[in-house]
Parts: sequence; C-alpha cells; structure tokens
Amino acid sequence: MKIGLDRCSLLCLVFAFTLCAATPIARAQANPNLDRHARRVEKRLSKFRTGSYVQVELRDRSKAIGALGDLSDSTFQLVNADTNRTETLAYTDVAQVSKGKESIGEGSEPGHHPRLLLPVLIGAAAAVAAVVAVEAFR
Repeated sequence: MKIGLDRCSLLCLVFAFTLCAATPIARAQANPNLDRHARRVEKRLSKFRTGSYVQVELRDRSKAIGALGDLSDSTFQLVNADTNRTETLAYTDVAQVSKGKESIGEGSEPGHHPRLLLPVLIGAAAAVAAVVAVEAFR
C-alpha cells in the first residue's frame, strides 16, 4: 500500500497552512466604537484653527477649557485657560468637543466688532460735512 499526495492535495495543504499562519491568533483588545469615536473627535478638532478657544468634556466628566494647540495622530494639545499650561490629551479620553462660549481679552465678546465702528463713524462724519458744505454754498 502506497500513501502519497498528488500535486493538488499538496497545494491545498500548503494554502491551508499559509492561511493559518497569516491569521492572527488573538484579536486586538481595542474597542472599535472607541476608535471610531476618537476619529470623530480628531475630525471635529481639525476643523478648528490652532489657537481657537474650545471646551473639551472628558470621559471622566471633567471639563477642560482653553486654546487648541497642535494635533497629532492620537493626541492633541490644549493650553488650559485657568492654569495657562499646555496639556496633552488623547482623543480616546474625550467625550465631546465644542467651540468655547467665553471670549478672552478686551473687545472679543461675541457681537462686538470694533473694526466696523470706525468706518461707520468716518462715513457719518463725511456725510455731515458734505451736507454742511452744500448748505454753505447755497
């Protein structure tokens, strides 16, 4: 009695062993929902410019408020508004990100546009001067 393998059987065995060797033995421990959430947080933060005032709510229910710093693949920097120190936070630690509601500095309140006030005053003064000049030459 002769036991042998033909080419097709041998190729099937080699293919099966290759698949077994290429398959990871243990799955990664990372939570896929957490990775997707971290990508959402990164995408949301990337819409803000560096230095923008943001409010970050962390997963432990604490809040961090400050200016946005540099972004990297897994972390970002935030200059804390209270302590003025740079904190490095991971995207996975963040529950929610929103644009900061408070404003920093004099004249930076929402709705306060000092750049528009000066041209309006100059235009009004020019209009009054034109009316006075026309009335003077009559």
